[in-house]
Amino acid sequence: MTQPFPDNIFLSGSMAPSGIECDAPDLVIDGELPADLQGVYFRNGPDPIYPPRGGAEYHWFHGDGMIQRFEFCDGRVSWKNRWVRTEKYELEREAGESLFGVLGNPMNAAPSVADKHYNTANTHIVWHGNKLLALMEGTIAVELNPDSLATLGNFDYNGMIDGPITAHPKFDHASGEMIFFGNQAKGPFSEFLRLNVADKAGNLITSEMIEAPFPSFAHDFFVTENYVVFPVYPLVFNLERAIESGVPMAWEPDRGAHFGVMPRNGTADDIVWHDMDARWSFHMVNAWEEGDAIKVDVCSSNATRFAPMLDGTMASESSGLTPTLRRWSIDLAGGKKTVGEEMLDDMACEFPRTDDRFMTRSHRHAYLVGALENQLVFNKLIHYDRTTGKRKLWGEDRYLLGEPILAPRSGSADEGDGYLLNLAFNKETSLTDLLIFDASDIEVGPVATAKLPLRIPTGFHGSWVGA
Repeated sequence: MTQPFPDNIFLSGSMAPSGIECDAPDLVIDGELPADLQGVYFRNGPDPIYPPRGGAEYHWFHGDGMIQRFEFCDGRVSWKNRWVRTEKYELEREAGESLFGVLGNPMNAAPSVADKHYNTANTHIVWHGNKLLALMEGTIAVELNPDSLATLGNFDYNGMIDGPITAHPKFDHASGEMIFFGNQAKGPFSEFLRLNVADKAGNLITSEMIEAPFPSFAHDFFVTENYVVFPVYPLVFNLERAIESGVPMAWEPDRGAHFGVMPRNGTADDIVWHDMDARWSFHMVNAWEEGDAIKVDVCSSNATRFAPMLDGTMASESSGLTPTLRRWSIDLAGGKKTVGEEMLDDMACEFPRTDDRFMTRSHRHAYLVGALENQLVFNKLIHYDRTTGKRKLWGEDRYLLGEPILAPRSGSADEGDGYLLNLAFNKETSLTDLLIFDASDIEVGPVATAKLPLRIPTGFHGSWVGA
């Protein structure tokens, strides 16, 4: 018998579990769907099926992966959602309760799963090599059927990868390659990163192990046409500290931030480290090359809310906790190995995306969600034009917005010529709406809204797969 969920910010409001899998063949549409919007939007996010072990302790990142599938065809939208049947999910369904500790903490796990694989597969969903892969950064991928969302099993590139795969792989649309990395690739608390490249067909063609300055939490990384950049932020893992105090990770700003630059066709011996003052970032917008420099647009802050400092206190707001849009510059030719920074906007922002076809190359358009007055309640949709330096905004008080996804009008359409999709929580109805915008004119508001009959819990990342 499933027990009630505890009172927890990550288990209430827009984040509350749904507890249900659905099929809706024809969603109600407010407005008119564009006739040339043809394809599938996949979205991943946490949706726990059982309350956590040991009471109210919980974290958003722990929920079981739930995939949302929206198919646009001939002016209609169908929707279905399915949990990813990971080993964790199957074991807990059989037991009828949570067995794994929150975030995989073995100290809070049931003895029956002491040697079992912890995977929530709840962070991203990507399409590559004709495979649909659900990702979380702590372990290998899970393959799904792209039509039914049935779980096909763990995907480890024919046994060639036995460690973590980032939830933020990069795609080079010129070569068809998927470039990805694994953090703590030699086991928990290790300082090693692993670079991998899969070719257009999905075959693994590169595997390189890189030693970082120290083990850190690295959620995203940067890839250009010719380079890979590994960020190492001073959000530091430490095994001895974890054993002594139960705090595995701490913000240590005195260590600074470090960026390992490596040629995409190079080896670990070619890596060069560049330094800057302490910075933190979950997500980058895009990276590209300009002459002898690598440019990275990124949502970044000077400190983090994600973990305490060594003295157990949290960084203060005055230390720069709010993520804003910035541009980092890495000089490849000069003698200085420092990273420059330019502030592009002072508005709080997160979940940045571009037109994915321009990933690893110079882009013009970026799409983000933001908040005014430094409040991290994202109720503004942002279109940032890199050429003009101007931003456009749209928002309504009733909506909490998710990650914006660009659906190009066609495969050959100009950059940014298409539609923005946004899964938004409607506070007035407590339901979820799928908002569809003309990407070139978000200020006029949605051209159409697909009305869902229930609430989808606030989630993470998604992908558009055009027809």
